[in-house]
Amino acid sequence: MGQRIIWGIVYGVVLIGTLLSGNAIALAIMLGAIAVLCLNEFFVMMTQALPSFQNRLSFYQSWGVYGGGLVVLLGSLTFAGLVFPMFFYAACLLLYLPFFAELFAKEGDRNFLNIGIWGASLLYVVLPMLAANVVAYRNGHLQWQGLMGLFILIWTNDSMQYFTGRAIGKHPLYESVSPKKTIEGAIGGIVFTTAAGYLLSIYWHCFDSKHWMLLAATTAIFGILGDLIESVLKRQIGIKDSGRFLPGHGGALDRFDSLLIVTPIAALLLLIWP
Repeated sequence: MGQRIIWGIVYGVVLIGTLLSGNAIALAIMLGAIAVLCLNEFFVMMTQALPSFQNRLSFYQSWGVYGGGLVVLLGSLTFAGLVFPMFFYAACLLLYLPFFAELFAKEGDRNFLNIGIWGASLLYVVLPMLAANVVAYRNGHLQWQGLMGLFILIWTNDSMQYFTGRAIGKHPLYESVSPKKTIEGAIGGIVFTTAAGYLLSIYWHCFDSKHWMLLAATTAIFGILGDLIESVLKRQIGIKDSGRFLPGHGGALDRFDSLLIVTPIAALLLLIWP
């Protein structure tokens, strides 16, 4: 328990400190690092789901992981106006490299499935990390309260699901995937996350009240789905944690599973509802 608390504090200090700094380069490095950690864990998990992928793991852990991380890094710097868009677009060409690599790989390596895994990693990790910039930047300016608020909403949702579920939870939410989650816990998460969104709208004005409530509702619903999606992946390959990113806390995917699903939806809603 002591180790879990210590590493939880370290994790919180680094993440919150990066956001509070208001530094666009620090934010880009953080998002790129999250992408690298999550991509690496995702590919390792896929070797357990599809043993033949082990033959291609070293390639995807190098070109795939760091190519995806570079795209996220340059994408964030482009949002900040620190990098010309042409460099970001050029980096995006790296995302096509695995397609060409699989063209010349051995037929027994199950090339089509490998390409499917690569495509899934882009949708599951790279796209959400790029979408986080839509939440962080408003009218070309970095407003750390936006992304910080999203993390607060995610943490509120996760915590209140847990505490409400322990206190009054009786009916399983999705027992075959996550036996400990309850309907009561999910409702508690939604209620408290909505309340947190209202409080954020009072004190932080990077978004107006309708956008804060929109973010809160999005986080409450899709945060639960994000957690369940990762639980499905882990249950099907028979593991408890996605990795060892934080001792006592599991892997990076365990820490950011809600974020990966929430950010693309939140970014889309913010773009279409000005």
